[in-house]
Amino acid sequence: MKKLLLVAVVLIQSCMTVFAQQSYNDSIYREIRFPLAESDTNTVFYYFNDEWIPGLMLEMVEPQSIEKIEIKNDSFGNQAVFFTLPSEALSQLKSKVDETRKQLFENYDPICEFPGGNGLLKEWLNANIRIPEGYKGHERVVVLFKVQPDGEITDAKMLKQSKNEAVNEEALRLVGEMPKFRVKYYTPKKMPVGMALPIVFKDPNAIYIR
Repeated sequence: MKKLLLVAVVLIQSCMTVFAQQSYNDSIYREIRFPLAESDTNTVFYYFNDEWIPGLMLEMVEPQSIEKIEIKNDSFGNQAVFFTLPSEALSQLKSKVDETRKQLFENYDPICEFPGGNGLLKEWLNANIRIPEGYKGHERVVVLFKVQPDGEITDAKMLKQSKNEAVNEEALRLVGEMPKFRVKYYTPKKMPVGMALPIVFKDPNAIYIR
């Protein structure tokens, strides 16, 4: 039976295309990374005795202690893997996780970025902005918006607005037409991510010397 469970764990890890790349390296070295690929956003969460435990990774579990494995949706609608362990084994794992978390700083905030990396966002804005006809000057406005778990942009509103209403309308249009962002979550409860985007408007006929 234990051999069958071990084989099942290996099969799950190799066959589920949406399995998480979540690991301690994710939380410690998150800043050192390439832009999110679409596959990076498909995180699968592990539950142990119906409980999601921050910091408890599958590799910390002894295969022979696993009594049952199920793949099903959790209460948040995520496809997840549910493991059943003896209560004593789970208690020991929780103690181990608690000790580890005392030594390591773990950031569970989601990563949210423009597709291809935020470095491409400025290029997209420059390519798609429409300076209002007859606009003179040089100014920066700021738009607030939310990124939903599926990457959709919603609830755009001006944080820092222009006295020129055409500029404000264009800023909101730009944000509303941005492609879906990519979001990687580190907790099963996926909440919208609030963001602020500065947008620069300048007279296209003016010459600026830096």
